[in-house]
Amino acid sequence: MLIKRLGLFFILYCMTTHSWSAALLKDIRMATQNNQVRMVLDLDSNVNNRIFTLEKPYRMVIDLQNTKLSPSIETKDLQNNLIRNVRFGKGGKGALRVVIDLEEAVKFEHFSIPGNRTKNSRIVLDITRINGASIASKNPISQKMSRDIKIVIDPGHGGKDPGAIGPNGTWESVVVLAVSKRLVERINKTQDMRAYLTRSGDSFVPLRDRMEIARERKADLFVSIHADALDNNPRVRGASIYTLSDKGAVDEASKRLAKRENENFSIGDVSLSGKNDSFASLMMDLSQGATNEASMEVGEFVLKELASIGTVRKKKVQQSGLLVLKSPDVPSILIETTYISNPDEEKKLKDKGFQDKLAVAILRGIRNYFLVNPPQGTKFAKNLLNKSKTINYTVRRGDTLSEIADLYNINLSMLQSFNQIKGSTIRIGQTLRIPLYQ
Repeated sequence: MLIKRLGLFFILYCMTTHSWSAALLKDIRMATQNNQVRMVLDLDSNVNNRIFTLEKPYRMVIDLQNTKLSPSIETKDLQNNLIRNVRFGKGGKGALRVVIDLEEAVKFEHFSIPGNRTKNSRIVLDITRINGASIASKNPISQKMSRDIKIVIDPGHGGKDPGAIGPNGTWESVVVLAVSKRLVERINKTQDMRAYLTRSGDSFVPLRDRMEIARERKADLFVSIHADALDNNPRVRGASIYTLSDKGAVDEASKRLAKRENENFSIGDVSLSGKNDSFASLMMDLSQGATNEASMEVGEFVLKELASIGTVRKKKVQQSGLLVLKSPDVPSILIETTYISNPDEEKKLKDKGFQDKLAVAILRGIRNYFLVNPPQGTKFAKNLLNKSKTINYTVRRGDTLSEIADLYNINLSMLQSFNQIKGSTIRIGQTLRIPLYQ
């Protein structure tokens, strides 16, 4: 699906004229939840913007400085019983003006996700209905069977490769397996995501095999869990996240293209075997570019959540040529949870409570990413767009309300109110309604 969408964009993009100086508004996407709309504007570069509301009639105005409109943008799916229409015009000083015609007064918040040469810039706008009424789409989604979001979790090292060893003898391979198992357990408690481990015990799995496990499962995301080490400075602490570098992507593309005839190689659902060099190279470039963009974005969401529970060593997502990140069609990140070479951090990594904190933070980051980028055909996407905007959660043995709230990254009091629960008592088999939107 990723390569099909990107291929369509590439064809349309090549048919348009493009100014090197102006940004391009490439797409507008929307998801609804209860009384709130999340609208995402995709641009090919960072832009200054001004957002405000007007009355008589009610409307929201987004001025994007020095920006042009892509002719491929569709607005027919951007309508519901709150948003009447989305239209475009000229703002002051060469700005592109996006006007959202509204049925009534609203509140709004917005934030930007900066882009760079490997990924789009995004402006995320949350529009809330003041009267609290639910928002219903004018274009109901189909009732086709939908699937879980698939995530492969990779505990680093293992078997003959213990990884880094802490000052008190703790093996990296042991603690990252523990964190990974906790993360998988939490993901698999959800009703719309499914996680798989590349190893479930102390076994050695070659790096390329780890990546291929994710590709064989047609995963939506690959997450490799590690613990860093710096022998000459035992006081260093904090998390870092890595995605594939441009050089690493080029090297991997060259290797796969050279072997494609012998290995029946495919990108997504497109086989490159028997295709000419130009077509195969183009498809590889498009797929790898989109994958790298998604990897950077999910990395930013996860890094933000890790910063909320502890120190972040590197405040921006880093890039590396690590083999395990080189999948051409599965977004991939590597998380260095903290420094096992620091004796205090080594102790924390062995603590079950800290392992749980890491798992919760990583899951929150992943869910926040998919709230903005729900994969087509998944339960996640369907639930975001359906009329109820909720999922049902069946209480299991050992569950608590606070843990369920953490699992879905919602406020505990909101969960209680939504289900008319006054205290904290829940029973096994009880069905809770979970609002998907934050």
